[in-house]
Amino acid sequence: MQMDNTYFIGEVFSKVNRNGKILFSSLKGGVGKSTAACAVAMAFAEAGFNTVIVDLDFRSRSLDLIFGVSDRALYTFDDYLNERCSADEVLIPIEHDSTRKKNSEKTFSLRLCPACTEASFTDENLYKMIPTALNKLALESGADYIICDTGADSRVPYIVADGFSEVALIVAEQSRTSIRAADATAEKLSECHTTHDVRLLINNFDIDAVRRMGRAGIIEMIDACRVRCIGVIPHDPHLAAFQDKGCLPDSSSSVSAAAANIAGRLRGIQTPLFDGMKKQRRKAVL
Repeated sequence: MQMDNTYFIGEVFSKVNRNGKILFSSLKGGVGKSTAACAVAMAFAEAGFNTVIVDLDFRSRSLDLIFGVSDRALYTFDDYLNERCSADEVLIPIEHDSTRKKNSEKTFSLRLCPACTEASFTDENLYKMIPTALNKLALESGADYIICDTGADSRVPYIVADGFSEVALIVAEQSRTSIRAADATAEKLSECHTTHDVRLLINNFDIDAVRRMGRAGIIEMIDACRVRCIGVIPHDPHLAAFQDKGCLPDSSSSVSAAAANIAGRLRGIQTPLFDGMKKQRRKAVL
């Protein structure tokens, strides 16, 4: 069946709180957590908010590559946690890509805290210090939004959810394994203390695959994961090419429009599901 793109406005998005500490998580790897986190962080910065994104995927750190700043990473998260550097020293400013439209009246501020390797956490007590370090970073950076990207099958997401983040976004794609992992992730996050709102972010959604291959649709994914949806990022065949160049998709991509919608909903702005996206993607087969 087809459903108009205003379906999700009132029931799903109207109660999203304005929170500045956001966790991206999933028990499954390869679902696009890092790309989604970067795109949403960029959207917050383009809306004029002081934004910090922290790479906490110690096994597969990649945000410095996605943003194209790997050669500028002098310090990493463990340096900051162990007080070997200041917030200003560990945070790498991300320049605004000239291919993306920007409101000249708004100040663009996006900074990255690069990940360390898992080998840096030789002491078990260091894991317990992660929320304290993140809260300190939030204060010292003056960030309006702190976004934490975490790895799959790791204890870190639940440490962050238990002592720092206020909202957790579970990233899932259309595969059965991804949907099951999202359900399991939600169950574990429900036991955490500081995270009070858990939402599903459907990533790399291919409408044609629903029609031709019988893959899961949006409503089916929400029902299976038992988590309310914050937004849908559509499939973009050019995404890999952008990543290899060390940049995010330009403003013409539906990925950018979807990320802006998600950032708006996290700010409490009611937005149609496919607002601002290409005409052929305005209706989804559910």
